[in-house]
Amino acid sequence: MSHPLDRLAAIDAATLGTGLPADHARAAWAIAIAAARTVDTARPLPGTAPSSALIIASANVFTAPIEWAWALSARGVRVVLKSATGLAAVGDAVASSLPGVEAEDWLGGDIDAESAAMSGAEVALLFGSAETIAAVSSRARIPVFGFGPRFGVALVDRLDAEVATGLARDHALYDGRGCMSPAGVFVREAADLTPLLDALRVADARWPPGDRDPSESVARRTLVLLGRALGRTHEVGSWLVVELPASHFRPRGLPRVVTIHPATDIQTAIAPWRGELGTIALARAVEGDLGDNPVLAAQLGLVGLPSARVCEVGEMQRPPGSRRLHDGVDVLARLWELPPPAPRL
Repeated sequence: MSHPLDRLAAIDAATLGTGLPADHARAAWAIAIAAARTVDTARPLPGTAPSSALIIASANVFTAPIEWAWALSARGVRVVLKSATGLAAVGDAVASSLPGVEAEDWLGGDIDAESAAMSGAEVALLFGSAETIAAVSSRARIPVFGFGPRFGVALVDRLDAEVATGLARDHALYDGRGCMSPAGVFVREAADLTPLLDALRVADARWPPGDRDPSESVARRTLVLLGRALGRTHEVGSWLVVELPASHFRPRGLPRVVTIHPATDIQTAIAPWRGELGTIALARAVEGDLGDNPVLAAQLGLVGLPSARVCEVGEMQRPPGSRRLHDGVDVLARLWELPPPAPRL
């Protein structure tokens, strides 16, 4: 019998209606499954596994449920997966491949459907906006682990060819909508953008751009005007590159937009949103969590920030399934430590 992840890999992601072009969707699918293969399904966990879990996914990264559905179902947990609106085909694909996974589909805000799904689960993993997490958590009668908005940043000395290639990959995958994608690139030395512009041209062919929401187009035009007034703008293929002072950093990435800031004081720039920092990319090989490495935090000038995943440039959108922490939380350990559910009356 074939391995469940092999069955999942055999599905053509281009047929799942992700909003991404065929080659881009297939690449993202393959990357996510490769990450899921590294999940340690034998890691000892104290406590008892929940018998069932509900996963409610968000739309920005269509592959995100794969890792969690596999990490739980491989340990015998029954999983109900509610895909993001418009992505029911993704949930069906996962459910058809992984044993113990069922797919459900309802519109966000359908409280009756949500309640019915919650009634059949011991715990819920919820990915979405802060408002959605607060609303669902207030209604739930089971523990809810909410994963809200996060952003990523890259911090590099210079934009040489190797770094530029990695940054192009980080920005291109999922059209930069993922919570691990870079909202800003902080560069310590004066930036020669030629290697980056070259890398973005290559990325256009390898990961073609997908559909763009009208509000994203408006935000992009606004950024062009800001760049012309305060910095510089560059357009290449589907890409917009904007150089801005660090004081104008904002924790939101836009499709096919790279925002460059001088790394004068990255901590001050991200301070208003410090609790939402999820990923930091560096030009040197590293993978871990900032909270586990105070020496590195001091070197980066990021002392006192909440936990964040640290990785190498080019790996921001490719988190290994073997990592222990997600947004600073050992999720599996927390699930296994939950008290047994109260008897239903």
